[in-house]
Amino acid sequence: MPSGKPLITANQVTLARLIPMPLLSWLIYKGAEEHNDTYLWAALIAGTLIGCTDWVDGMLARKYGPTVLGGLLDPIADKVFIAFAYVPFADDTVALVPAWACALMFTRELFITALRSAYEQRNLTLKTSYLAKVKTWTQMQGIGVMLLFPLVKTPIYLTWFLVILTAGPLLVMALIWVIKKKFFRGGLVMAGSVAPILALQLYGDPLLTVRWILLAVVGITWISGLDYIWIGWKQLRGRGDFSRADGVRLIGALALPGLLFANLVVVPQWVPAWPIFTILSLELAVGGLDNLMSHHKRATKALAWGGRVLGVCVLLTGGLLLPDHADLFLYGASAVSLVGVAAEFWRGRDYFLDKRIRDRALREAAVHQPESQLT
Repeated sequence: MPSGKPLITANQVTLARLIPMPLLSWLIYKGAEEHNDTYLWAALIAGTLIGCTDWVDGMLARKYGPTVLGGLLDPIADKVFIAFAYVPFADDTVALVPAWACALMFTRELFITALRSAYEQRNLTLKTSYLAKVKTWTQMQGIGVMLLFPLVKTPIYLTWFLVILTAGPLLVMALIWVIKKKFFRGGLVMAGSVAPILALQLYGDPLLTVRWILLAVVGITWISGLDYIWIGWKQLRGRGDFSRADGVRLIGALALPGLLFANLVVVPQWVPAWPIFTILSLELAVGGLDNLMSHHKRATKALAWGGRVLGVCVLLTGGLLLPDHADLFLYGASAVSLVGVAAEFWRGRDYFLDKRIRDRALREAAVHQPESQLT
């Protein structure tokens, strides 16, 4: 591992990636409201740059060593990015993708996270599949390609772009094989994911193509979690110690996304969408922390976790039942989520900030320090 401190750390890059994400959603909404493609092009460029920073912080973490905070922040940043990218397109203001498909995608994210916490508490480990590793990349690529269809007015330009996206990874794969004699399966995955889009583009039905892309993304998202559901669930049931804390996590994970996206499309247009972004981002973030705390056997009890998540669900249901007061229900739900998630992060600060590790290192150093240095 290289010595010395880098000019910029992986964690700083990850935090920098989180900051402009609300701008991404604002650009999408602004472009849709004003029917101005300039904003949408800006959103596409901003989203591409934000996505590229994922590679940068990964490179820095591999070079200088990972941290517990970085291991927590990086997947959180990826999931929050997906939230800020997909939610605007499911809103009636933009309506590029159906809200139910987005709800399915985020249901998977929260449900698998809840299952992972249950497994961590019982020291049940499952090997992450290759498909699960490329899931987030597929989600990022999918929304970017979907945005191109309403933006690129000349079909032949889009066709050639898809040809490049299909052939380029195959060329890289061939070069890596010739030079290093290594099989780059990522190139095959990239080309294989774009080739059907190219075929549909040549067929000439843009709406069908966009819908296929989203269904493919949702399908890959769920397929990538099947091992956690089938294999892990069987092991969990076999232990016979399924608890109320597990139950409220799984129920909340199944109920919350559907209620959020229902509010997004059902409540009146004058109701702001920012509470939806806030709640979804916070709950995605706290799920990663819950996995870490579960690993250390410090997971939140059923009453505290259920009070937050199920309380948010009740308020979201109120917004659907009383749409004239939906804004008040959404404000209340976002406040409950914010306070509850903030309390969770405060409670777990010693774990993701490595304080316990640093304190132990200092104690060990003091024990081994010569007496001459202690006087």
